[in-house]
Amino acid sequence: MNENIFPHVPAVTFTERMKVCGLEPSVLWFTGLSGSGKTTLAREVERRIINAGCPAYLLDGDSTRTGLCAGLGFSENDRAENLRRLAEASVILAGSGATAIVSAISPLSSSRKAARETISKKCPFYEVYVSTPVEECRRRDVKGLYAKADAGLISDFTGVSAPYEAPEAPDITIDTTGRDIHECADEIMYMLFGRGYLSVMEKAALLAGNEIMRVYRSDLRVEHKDDSSPVTEADMNADRVISGILKERFPYIPVLSEESADDRSRLYSRCCFIVDPLDGTEEYIARNGEFTVNIAFCCDGRIIMGVIYIPSTGEMFEAASGAGAYKRMFDGETLSASQRIRTSRRTEGLILMESRSHNKNVEYLKLIERGRNRIGQIQRCGSSIKGCRIAEGKADVYYRFGLTHEWDTAAMQCICEQAGAIFLDGNGNQIRYNRIDTLNRDGFYILNLPENQF
Repeated sequence: MNENIFPHVPAVTFTERMKVCGLEPSVLWFTGLSGSGKTTLAREVERRIINAGCPAYLLDGDSTRTGLCAGLGFSENDRAENLRRLAEASVILAGSGATAIVSAISPLSSSRKAARETISKKCPFYEVYVSTPVEECRRRDVKGLYAKADAGLISDFTGVSAPYEAPEAPDITIDTTGRDIHECADEIMYMLFGRGYLSVMEKAALLAGNEIMRVYRSDLRVEHKDDSSPVTEADMNADRVISGILKERFPYIPVLSEESADDRSRLYSRCCFIVDPLDGTEEYIARNGEFTVNIAFCCDGRIIMGVIYIPSTGEMFEAASGAGAYKRMFDGETLSASQRIRTSRRTEGLILMESRSHNKNVEYLKLIERGRNRIGQIQRCGSSIKGCRIAEGKADVYYRFGLTHEWDTAAMQCICEQAGAIFLDGNGNQIRYNRIDTLNRDGFYILNLPENQF
């Protein structure tokens, strides 16, 4: 470096930037042949990240060659310089707090390795290999480039007259052949949120679950809070485990938890974790296994990630905005691979979920009467398990009257909505989160389909 150049030290710290931006920045590097669908897919992922309330920007290889990389050709050296510039630009974007998305053929592994080394010093780097075969790319040939390359009108064309070195260990591989672009984008969003946030939330839920089950097998000591609701040693221990893990990994994101004093700094933060360390304490005391650990991530009043763990069965439900909902199983040592879950399409013979611990008021009984010709079965269950059963298609409808708190509904809402369900308050309005008043005062309902509202 020239001895007269002195790179400045940023005046804004990473923590300060993250308080403003919300999600931690990263770089998604899409590589694949011309016509593989990488730019179409990258555009959809950019849209979803923005819709989740987080900044993102797409650097498309063709577009940047008209400006940032204008004047570069397609020789090996020029291709390497093109990608070097894209890598440096993506570092700048990520440094501003945005998720940078690069869509470029990137044919040589050496150039992609150089990009990874440059970027990963600053933020996470994820290589997305769009592995659509050349035969399918030729068939599409929406730009007519393969035909021109075959005719010798384009030299050094990747896949025809220039090589493409497929990634050996990409972070995710997507073949778009015969697949819906939205399904492909789901997988990428799940990988992105999973690596950055859901994996930490999973860890916190599992370790809290271990502590909950340890106490569960011992002599339970039950106390009561000011509102007369029960609380146990397991509630408090699980809260300490979860809060400790979240604050260590994300010190700039406040935590709203049922069992901790309210950190009012959350009201001035775009993002907040919302935690119920032991949902279903009454069922826990009754030792019927129907209790959960609930962890949600909120941004600008919307829940964009949620994890629900059932310690007694090892079931782990999780979801992220624009990524879908998934179920995994914990066998005591490892989590199984994720399975996509979706709501049922039933409109008759509906399976209605009921709370095991909450009384049925007159309004609820009238509602059941209105829907009795369509209800095929009523199942009673504790905690947020009810929402999970609707999300995985094993039940269809749940109505809850009376008061709940944000931590009762946050994770469940994300999982249900990403599985395809409708989740609204009793007046049919969206539920906002990270509020001054944490009470949900208007009840809520979950429907597998809109036509199943009674």
